[in-house]
This record gives sequence, structure tokens and C-alpha cells, in this order.
Amino acid sequence: MLPNISVVIPSFKSGPWIEQTIGSVLAQTYPLEKIELIIVDDASPDDTVRLARKLLDASPMKSRIIVREKNVGVAMNRNAGWRAAGGDWIQFLDHDDVILPHKLQSQVDCVARAGREVDVVYSPWQAIELIDGRWQANGPVRASNLGDDTVAGMLKDEAFGYVGPALFRKTRLAGVGGFGEQPNLGEDTDLMLRLAMGGATFLRSADDNAPAFLYRQTPGSLWQSYTKNPIALWNLLLTFRMAEQFLREQRPGAALPDDVRRVLAAHYGRRIPFFVEQDPQKFATVVSWLDALGYPVPPNLGPKMKVASKAIGFRNALVLHNNLRGFASKLQSIRRGRSTPSADSTLANA
Repeated sequence: MLPNISVVIPSFKSGPWIEQTIGSVLAQTYPLEKIELIIVDDASPDDTVRLARKLLDASPMKSRIIVREKNVGVAMNRNAGWRAAGGDWIQFLDHDDVILPHKLQSQVDCVARAGREVDVVYSPWQAIELIDGRWQANGPVRASNLGDDTVAGMLKDEAFGYVGPALFRKTRLAGVGGFGEQPNLGEDTDLMLRLAMGGATFLRSADDNAPAFLYRQTPGSLWQSYTKNPIALWNLLLTFRMAEQFLREQRPGAALPDDVRRVLAAHYGRRIPFFVEQDPQKFATVVSWLDALGYPVPPNLGPKMKVASKAIGFRNALVLHNNLRGFASKLQSIRRGRSTPSADSTLANA
């Protein structure tokens, strides 16, 4: 008996992409009568819904479009989609991404061959970017392999965390409540970690490196806007902190492995510069986390920052770095004619 699969697409102003994204579902080698497509549109002001309906009305696949009256965000729309789904398995597919024709069939086959309970099956993926006016592959195929310790494996593998390359058992999603609905720069990672900490079993779908999912690097995406959102950044740090506390609870009285301590410190260190002046209290909190890991200075600092931190202290080095970067940005803006502040005001703000 082939399982039913529900593909959930959250959409917002998706006119340029939605037809190709839906087309990638219709092109699956998995039987279309076993697939349903649920689109949750976030009050798009463009023709997203019209384009989607036109394509789906002409297809043999079961489908449904849920149209919001007001914008609520991606996480809430994903949750509404999987909760309304009739399938045993859930494929999350963002409105501008693509699944390749073999994805669903190869993942279902993998689960059937596993001989054990599987809750999440994941496949290799690749990014695509607009280069010379054409969308094309950019960078290597990302082929993760989490190993037996899935939580530690996720932390150590920066290529793992997107939900698009995976297929999820619906009952497991229900068990953890789906996506967190507060802004989080790593909302996909947060879901994956909570599933792993909740006992979900993960399995890689194939031994080869052929991508099954294409991630479109779209300028101006929600993720890019979240990189400057203090709430989204802080919630990402709390996601990693949650994983650290879980791993410590699994090893009562024992230190975390060196590689896990280092990667956690790197995750904290990557986002801490934002808070050094924006929120000194949160900055101090993250510094205490780093100290507890044995890294008073993050391990992923560049050579110049390491020298500066040793000479004037980590916090002072970050402030100096931020000021110099701000000055360089203003100077570049002036040169491009996009801004014309006086030289005195530019120097005063540096």
C-alpha cells in the first residue's frame, strides 16, 4: 500500500514562481492519485491564487487552496497546511523552490526498505541562483548524513536544516506541534531539532549525491529580512541553547564532546555581534554561554578579530569592528551617490 503524501506550499506574492513550483509536484514519478497539494496563501496582493487555481483545475491531482484574509507569516501557514492535510506524510515546499521528479518516490522506497520505523527521511539538495539572467545551480550538492546522534549531527552539519529536502510523518509533526510561530531565523532548524529531541528517527534516502530538492536563493526573501530582526536572531540563539541543554541532560555529570562544544560556540559566535550594542544584556548572556563551553572568544573569529580580542577584549573588538564596518558602508554609499551626508557627520557616527 503506497502512503498518501500531502504537499504543503505556503505562498505570498508568488506570481513569478508558483507555476514552476506546482509543476515540480505534477512532474513527480510517484502516483499523482496518492498526492494532494495544499496551498496556503498569505493574503497575496498579486495573481498568485489565480495562477495556482488555473494550473490545479487542469490537473488530476487532489488539491486545495486556503486563502488568508490577512498576512500571518510562513510558520502559521505551514502549520495550517499540514494540519488540514489528509496524507500520512508531509512534504513542505516553499513557493519558490522545486522538488525534482524522483524525490517522493525515492523517499517512500527508502522508508519501505528500512525495515524499521522512520519519521523523517531526507535527501541531498542544491541551491540555484540567478546568474547571467538564468536560474542555475550554484555551489555543491549538499548531502547530509546525521549519523546515530541526530541532535549533535544537526548542529555539526550546516547544510542540514531546511525542511524542503525532507519528508515528514504527519503524526510526528503533531507530536511536537509543528513549527514555532514566533519569528526565528532558523525556524526549519528549530523544528528538526525538536523532532530529534522528541525521539523521531531520521534516515537519509540514498547513498548517491543526486539532489532531490532545489533551493532558490531569491533576493529580498523573508530569511534575508530576518537576518536583521532582533527577535528572529535571538530565537535562533535560543534554538541552539535548547539543543545544548538537551545534550547536557543526556550526559549527566559528563562534559560535552569537544567537537560539539566547538560547534555550539561557533553558532553562538556567528550571531553575537548583532547584540553587542543592540542589546547588551543579551550579549552578556551569550558570552556566559560561551564561557561555559570553554570559549570566552568564539572559535570562528577571523585572524584580525582574534588579535583585536586579545589586545582590547572581545566586546571592545566587536564594537570597533561594527563601527569600522558601518563607516565603510557609509563611505561606499557616498561613492555610489546613494547618500550625501557631510564628512563631519560620517566621522562622528563611525
